[in-house]
Order: sequence, then C-alpha cells, then structure tokens
Amino acid sequence: MSVTKKQEKLLLPTKDQMLDTSGRPLTQSLFLEFSYSPFAIYTLKDQDHEYNGKIYPSIKKLYMEEDDPTEYRFANKYFLNMRHWLRICNNKLMTDHIEEWRYELELKLRSEGISQMVKAARRGSQGAARFLTDRGWEVRKAGRPSKEELEREAKIQNNIKDEYADDLRRLVAIK
Repeated sequence: MSVTKKQEKLLLPTKDQMLDTSGRPLTQSLFLEFSYSPFAIYTLKDQDHEYNGKIYPSIKKLYMEEDDPTEYRFANKYFLNMRHWLRICNNKLMTDHIEEWRYELELKLRSEGISQMVKAARRGSQGAARFLTDRGWEVRKAGRPSKEELEREAKIQNNIKDEYADDLRRLVAIK
C-alpha cells in the first residue's frame, strides 16, 4: 500500500513498546512479518507499510537512513540499547535480513565516498585522481597478484598507452 507524505513523518516507538508484559525485551515480535500481534512496531519491507489502518515504519529504511556502520546510534535510537539490537541480530529469522542491510549500507557508503573523490578530482585534487585511477575502492588481497589480475592490469595499461600514443607522438614532434 502506498504511504502519503503526511504519513511519512512517523513517531518513533517508545521504549515501553519494546518490552513484553513481563518487562522483557521483545525480538521477532517487534516485526509485522513475524508477529501479527499488538507488539509489532516495525516492518521488514523496504518502505513503510500500512496494515489494518496502522502504518509500520520500515526498519530497513531507518537503518539505511542512519548511515551508521557501527550500528551504535541506530541501536540506541530504534531499540532499547545495543544489547537489545544484538539479540535481534542473533535471531535466526533476522540474520539474513540484517546481513543484506549491512552489505547494502557498505555499498551505499562506498558509492558516496567515490562520488566525493570524483568531485575532488574534478576540482584538481591529484590524490583523488590517483585514487580513482588506481581503483582505490577495490579491496586488495595481500601478497602477489594472481595471473588474471596481472593480465587485466597489463591490458588496461596497454589500452591507456594506445589511447594516448598519438598525443604523445604529437607532443614529442612539437619539441
């Protein structure tokens, strides 16, 4: 179901809503998909979701908006505390969801960082330009590069050489 602009501004749940009647922290029953009970306060869907007239905030959307790879701020803002968040992370029904969010957040943050490096390179930053040409965002393994990696890099270097060979000949001829 579609959520209107007016509904997008949702109030955060209170800490009391995250406890059962005995005062114990809730885990999977906090999520609509696992517990169509009165305890559910979040949805696992990508966007906020309306069910039986109530709008459930998307915990994935909140996670992605927080931009917190440590998850500390996120845990304290949307759950009781870090210990409560870790209990949720260790829940077998939640593990795959959370791992997917973590991966997506890492990609998002890397993408934003690379975008900033592109902007800096366009402003003339040699360090940023070097980062981009060296593909600084790639995770490099320790030790000797594989044969495939060496061949790939040699091919890239040859393509660069071929692309600029004519320019180089012209520049040498001008001297």
